[in-house]
Amino acid sequence: MQVNASRAPATRILLVAGAVLLVAAATAWALVIRPEPFSDWLYYWRAAEGSVAYERGGVLLFVLRGLQQISLPPHLAALVINSISALAILAVAYQANGRRLGLPLLLVFAYLLAITPYHAVVQLDLSSTALLCAGIWLLAANWPPERRAWAVGLSVVLMVFAVSSRPQFFLILMVFSALLGLAAAIAHAVAPPRRLKVAAAPLVLAAGALLGFALDSALRAEAGRSEAVRTNSAVTLYAGLLSSGTTPGTCGHWSPKATHDARADADLPLLEAVPARLRQQAPEYWLQVIRCKVRTIALPDAYALYWSLGAPEGSSEPADRSVNPHLQAAIPHLYGWEGRGYRVLLLLTYFFILATAIRNGRKGRWLEAALPLLWLASFWLVHAVFEVQARYFLPLFLVLPLMAAPGMGGLSGGRAERKAGQVLPDTGERMTR
Repeated sequence: MQVNASRAPATRILLVAGAVLLVAAATAWALVIRPEPFSDWLYYWRAAEGSVAYERGGVLLFVLRGLQQISLPPHLAALVINSISALAILAVAYQANGRRLGLPLLLVFAYLLAITPYHAVVQLDLSSTALLCAGIWLLAANWPPERRAWAVGLSVVLMVFAVSSRPQFFLILMVFSALLGLAAAIAHAVAPPRRLKVAAAPLVLAAGALLGFALDSALRAEAGRSEAVRTNSAVTLYAGLLSSGTTPGTCGHWSPKATHDARADADLPLLEAVPARLRQQAPEYWLQVIRCKVRTIALPDAYALYWSLGAPEGSSEPADRSVNPHLQAAIPHLYGWEGRGYRVLLLLTYFFILATAIRNGRKGRWLEAALPLLWLASFWLVHAVFEVQARYFLPLFLVLPLMAAPGMGGLSGGRAERKAGQVLPDTGERMTR
């Protein structure tokens, strides 16, 4: 298969230009807005400096602590770790797309550009997603036999770090690995030599998820906060379902009632507390809760501006804060444009993965066709029960295009895109760009 080699330098130039644009936009926003920690931001900042006991954050707290040691203010420390993470995700998208421009790479870049206001936020969503992206790509890519074990080992390590830093990934990866294993079992057309490869990916994904959860639990135990695993998880469960309302704005979102109910049931075994809560309402009520959450799950709201403009300097309380009046007047318009653009981007992503799935299905590559759909289903199934926040879907829409990229075929036991100029061992065919 011959590809025009002259396109490779142009692609690299465009990739570098895109990376520079990402960093420049995020830096400009951070320097103008200068968001300071509030809400969850403050927890991560204090936990990294060791002033509060560890409850969550995983290994990325140690990275944040290192940045604190050079006396960077919160918004600049966040900018460094998140910009590096965004560039890492962009690099993974480039590799997964066969080192060329294509819709998977462009959709990932568009999403990263859309959330540049989020880069100066002391949260670990973007950095943990970068670890997850890199771990999944290492597992999916085709490697020479002598490097395969090393790649799989590093993949597990990265997924462990990702899950320990963002425990929500535990449920997502466990559901995804189960669905992928089930899809492999159903795909009777898979040739016998590929069966072991198809079974390996779900097992590695599950191992990374379990070890990451174990690492997070160990860090909590070391800090004397073992009960935080149950408390934090219960709050997201109660907010997402057990204490949820049935109207937009109340279904699936955090509320004081959810926290109160979760703490009230803290002394009960989970297998006793959950059925007791479910019996308090008719089954139809719980279906109404899930039905109410469908819109938020399928088309989550934009969140990047909210999390940075919600900081003190962007507060809507000018009597108490120092607020730029021009920025204050522009905020409603910024929210409107962000919301419309974000919605279009999500719809384009859905259209792309659906079109890719149909194309792979027509070619008989059923597992490759299913990959992005299974990733999507994993998020939808988990968040049908657990709390929904718009930012929780960041890893969904960054990894989703990658699942449809040519370089991710290894997850389904197929052949991923190979590097330029590399000889395919089974055919002797040379690929050039």
